[in-house]
Amino acid sequence: MNVLVLDPDLPEAHRRAMSAHPELLPPPPHRPAWGGRTAGDVLAALTLSALYGFLPLVLALARHGRRPVLVAAAVLLQAALLGVWIGYGFPAFFLSGLAVQGIAAMALLALAGESPVAGYGRRHSGRYVHTRMLEPLDAALLERTVDATATVLGSPLDRDGLLDSVANRVTLPRQAWEIAETLTELTRLRREQDAARSGRVTERISTVLASQEEALTVATRALARRISALEEYARRTEEAQAVYAEWRTLQDLAEDGDAYRELLSRTARDPLAAEEVGLLSERVRDLHESLRDSVEQARLAGSDLLSRKG
Repeated sequence: MNVLVLDPDLPEAHRRAMSAHPELLPPPPHRPAWGGRTAGDVLAALTLSALYGFLPLVLALARHGRRPVLVAAAVLLQAALLGVWIGYGFPAFFLSGLAVQGIAAMALLALAGESPVAGYGRRHSGRYVHTRMLEPLDAALLERTVDATATVLGSPLDRDGLLDSVANRVTLPRQAWEIAETLTELTRLRREQDAARSGRVTERISTVLASQEEALTVATRALARRISALEEYARRTEEAQAVYAEWRTLQDLAEDGDAYRELLSRTARDPLAAEEVGLLSERVRDLHESLRDSVEQARLAGSDLLSRKG
């Protein structure tokens, strides 16, 4: 699973790019030769640039048919090339096409190779955590953290300001990052333990390893409790969200009460209309109270979570 947690203090443009392509992280530790460009990239650039140089309209329609600006530019370029052919002959057309091909080839090669996201990954090493970087147990805890955080931040309650939206937007990503940093350290220590056990293990070494393993277990349990609190906040948010959705639907129906009352009164059932619309209004009031309670429980769970340090 491509689960990624980023340091909230990273530049926003880099955060967006890295979040959009988590599958490219973490990158190789060293930048590949020629920026990751291969012989295949060179061949593809030469092939496509030839089409750009002599048949730009055909290529634009095939690759960018839904982008009218690019198609319009290709039409102008194609018209210019044909104008050169008609006005100055085939040799001039051929040389013009070669010039366009050369420019296109350089542009295509510049765009080929390693993604900028990989460069961000190397530049910001230590400021993001991907599940691929963790041991399975720690990766599972990271996934739970990200799922719970996404549930709260993606909730209509948070969007509509019924929760503490400002605190959520600032504090939840930072809490997720703190959890990710701790999981990274747990993974490092687990791997150190595995490496120590792969060698000669004496009785004294075994005693030390057992003590360290117990410390890891205690730390993991403590972190799991913190994640469980985050999940409880998400669960309360989901419960309140369900009530909120029902309340909004019934509120919309109640606003149509006059239309229903008029419709029923036309059939000489005005008392029944009043009773039915009254029941609907009462249901909205009851649900509003339920919504208030549910949102308050979610806010309390969030306040308790967001007030914790570390």
